[in-house]
Amino acid sequence: MVFIQSFAVGGVDTVPYGITTDGKYLWWVGFQNNNIYQMDKFGNLIQTISVAAIDINPGGITTDGKYLWMTGTQNGSIYQMDKFGNVINTLALANFRGITTDGKYLWVTYFTEEPAVAEIRQYDKFGNLIQTIDVSAIDVFPLGITTDGKYLWWVGDENDNIYQMDKFGNLIQTINVAAIDTTIRGITTDGKYLWMTGDQNNIIIQWSKI
Repeated sequence: MVFIQSFAVGGVDTVPYGITTDGKYLWWVGFQNNNIYQMDKFGNLIQTISVAAIDINPGGITTDGKYLWMTGTQNGSIYQMDKFGNVINTLALANFRGITTDGKYLWVTYFTEEPAVAEIRQYDKFGNLIQTIDVSAIDVFPLGITTDGKYLWWVGDENDNIYQMDKFGNLIQTINVAAIDTTIRGITTDGKYLWMTGDQNNIIIQWSKI
């Protein structure tokens, strides 16, 4: 992986968490102010959407192109929204952290410390469980997750790693990111590049995938 750029977002929100892209814009969750921020790929702010009335603990975010999907850990739900923040549907599931979609399915990360559980779960868009992948032997704190259609890429907070997996849970590669930021929270891809949020330094980071 090759570092491309990073830009500071601490002036907007000091706790950048989940991140996604629709190809043109970045959309990311700010945990400090309970907002979704729309930015261009150079860090210019386009729009701010407050989600405090929906869930005061927003975590992950993804888009299928038309809709945004956000995890909320306060109410243990996944919210489907239009790109102005209007809620279309609510899936009452569990306290998920990261979320991504391959267009057809939702993929989410989940962990609890007691009992010790660390999983990636695949759902359809109506909330029906398709499969569960146990990742506890790899990293007990899975956070952000993304997919390029073929592979899953997810953040492991225990070891400051990015993990690339196939959709059956087979590990392809492990990438340590501690030299850039020790608290990577969110990850997304536009197909060519990976974009990550770094909570330690309040930055968004762009990397090539190879």
